[in-house]
Amino acid sequence: MTTVAGCGDNGGGETTESSTTFSSSTSSQPTYDEDHVMDQVQKANTAFNAVEPNATIPDTAAWATAAYRKKYNDGLAEYRDIGAVVKGKVSSSSLHLASSKPDAPGGWDVTVYNCAVSTQRVYIDGKDATTDPENPAETLPKGPRHEVFLDSYTTPDGGKTWQLNNTQLVKGKKAEESPCAD
Repeated sequence: MTTVAGCGDNGGGETTESSTTFSSSTSSQPTYDEDHVMDQVQKANTAFNAVEPNATIPDTAAWATAAYRKKYNDGLAEYRDIGAVVKGKVSSSSLHLASSKPDAPGGWDVTVYNCAVSTQRVYIDGKDATTDPENPAETLPKGPRHEVFLDSYTTPDGGKTWQLNNTQLVKGKKAEESPCAD
């Protein structure tokens, strides 16, 4: 299960005051606070973690942007083309807001540190082919791995709902300095 730092419900997270953490440029439109945004991010993250490792993200998944869904599904198709099968799962232990850019080009953008535990491994023809990201010539040691991802979310409706738009593995010093290292 995912635990979100600072997550809560204060009447739905919707306000119309201009002094909230996240505000829109038009004061007559509702604005959404950090608790609401992180609640929506948690819902999207939970839905993503529920996708079976060899299953595509369905077109009906409102929690993912069309661009992310295509990128993910295309990557899965490449795995299938080489006969790879993924076993195991990824689960999030906590999420931490990294940045919020309400005025970002293309619309409001939120970035979240996703502290995760992964048991996923890649098998080709029944053989473990999981490479170590730090040393691609070596097989990754077995066992759960604590990983840090930087996930990007966008909103199609001014902050009411949020969609996963990108995710990338954070390694080295950046991972050590992330809130996941605590």
